[in-house]
Amino acid sequence: MNLDQFTLLIVPAWLQVVLALPYVVAVFTFGTIAGAVSGWRHSRWSLAARIHQTVLAGLALLFIWQLTVLGFLP
Repeated sequence: MNLDQFTLLIVPAWLQVVLALPYVVAVFTFGTIAGAVSGWRHSRWSLAARIHQTVLAGLALLFIWQLTVLGFLP
């Protein structure tokens, strides 16, 4: 095996981090959804804050769906 073939086998650390980011985003999305549900269930925040959190959770779900459509998530 020469050096050119060997470089195709090594994945750089920065690329491994970039490829792991969609999974990190998915975890944070489910945390955001859990926070929104908890906020509505226990009335912990003001109405404006609960609506804001719900909108963020919806946008995060759309982003996760888009990542799935593009093939970044299984």
